Amino acid sequence: MSALTLDLARLASGLRLCDLSDPAQHWAKRAITDTLACALAGVNEPAVRLAVGVLPASPGPSLVFGTGHRLHPLDAAQINGIAAHALDFDDCNLEMDGHPSVSIVPGLFALAEARNASGAQVLTAYVAGVEAEIRLARIANPAHAERGWHPTVTFGVIGAAVAAAHLMRLSPEHTATAMSIAASSAAGLRANSGTMTKPFHAGQANRNGVQAALLAEAGYTARLSALEHKFGFLRAFGDSFDVDPGPALDGWGKDFALLSPGIAIKQYPCCAFIHCAIDAAAQLRGDIKTAQIERIEVALHHKRLKNIDRPMPKDGLDAKFSTQHLTARALIDGTVGLDDFHPERVLDPTVVALAAKVALVPHEEGLSMGLVHVWLADGRHLSAEATVAMGRDPSNPMTQSQVRAKFHDCVPPSDQSTALFDALMQLETFPSLAPITAAICPPPPK
Repeated sequence: MSALTLDLARLASGLRLCDLSDPAQHWAKRAITDTLACALAGVNEPAVRLAVGVLPASPGPSLVFGTGHRLHPLDAAQINGIAAHALDFDDCNLEMDGHPSVSIVPGLFALAEARNASGAQVLTAYVAGVEAEIRLARIANPAHAERGWHPTVTFGVIGAAVAAAHLMRLSPEHTATAMSIAASSAAGLRANSGTMTKPFHAGQANRNGVQAALLAEAGYTARLSALEHKFGFLRAFGDSFDVDPGPALDGWGKDFALLSPGIAIKQYPCCAFIHCAIDAAAQLRGDIKTAQIERIEVALHHKRLKNIDRPMPKDGLDAKFSTQHLTARALIDGTVGLDDFHPERVLDPTVVALAAKVALVPHEEGLSMGLVHVWLADGRHLSAEATVAMGRDPSNPMTQSQVRAKFHDCVPPSDQSTALFDALMQLETFPSLAPITAAICPPPPK
């Protein structure tokens, strides 16, 4: 295998804002904006509050989103990373089989404040990191994810290291060192999906990625072939040592992974594998009364069912991975929203009773496709199908107004939040992040 680690580091460290096409810049800014919105919505979740009470934290220059507190960049990166993933509302990517932005944006903002970086530097560093992690996933998946690793942290920590190294203007060799240090902290199990440990993974990816870049800058050493080494990342996490590195390197700076297959902004705050089932169930809502339903069948891809067959979720986090529960909620309400994961909504007897009628069956069609069948007491059989969930693919993107609407679902509308959205969508024009982080802080009491 070629010198994958160093080759990828050379490409990433050489990326400049002028290399980014207008669509790449636009989609990157949407993803950054969406990630910050998810963090602000998640900052008061139990997973964040409990972590803040336990994890060590030192004062510093970096903002804890949604608060007036400022911490050391590593501490802010970790807490903000947990917050951004706490609701499972942040973006995702099919090749990565995980969440690309949440592993990078919180740490990047924390580091950018400490280094007084510009918006253009942040935007370019974000793209470098996202491209690196998705392209690495391209040659390691599906074996990597199917072994049980959580790609959001295992690929994400390397993307975070690349983004941080780019922001710090490290050389290709130091960038490769940061990647190799980060590779030694890549860990996270899909078994912990539906628990607080899943967002903790995102916090670790941010902290460890930034830490790896800081260590590399300070002169720390690591083998510059940690990805492709015979005892390295690809061999340890996958099925084979003999992996073609071409797809990770070819078309860099031209064929952006964030555009194709793209970064998918979520319409619903739950596991993306279930979104097409929700869409299909919502299509049927107007044609039936839930009291008439005798039986429900949901068909999803067999590879997806392993993690989303949870007939009796015990709490809101667990419910985010329950196809049965979310299909029932969509049949009742026509959608799934943030409030639906509060305890009283998860344990709503009407939803619980309807979810008990849901049977899951595997299919071999498109990876995202969801098909819902409903049999009614009057003998009718209705069905609906969704092939691509909104926002999941470039063929069915969220419009800019829909992205703004989701932002304000997460951050209640106000002059300050509107200004924040508009500023983030012009990120590259800001000489520093100070005006943006000022808008992220809560308004002073009147």
